[in-house]
Amino acid sequence: MKDELDNRKKELQNLEDAENEIGEVFVSLKTEEANEYLEKAKELCQKDIEKNEEQCEIHKKILQDLKVELYAKFGTNINLEPEDDS
Repeated sequence: MKDELDNRKKELQNLEDAENEIGEVFVSLKTEEANEYLEKAKELCQKDIEKNEEQCEIHKKILQDLKVELYAKFGTNINLEPEDDS
């Protein structure tokens, strides 16, 4: 999910970059149509990012709850620390 979230954020950045450069590229659409298309694509991308972030938070909560249960059961005999803080 982290990779998917990163990819969607990169896609959003690319769309924003395209929007900023729209006057300097050739497209077979009028500027207004191209801007409208980019705006819709950005909105969809932003919604996907928000959805992915919500899912990541849900997964983090589940993992934290499981971690508490496992430490309660096994004490210091296990190590459940994450490899990274992301």
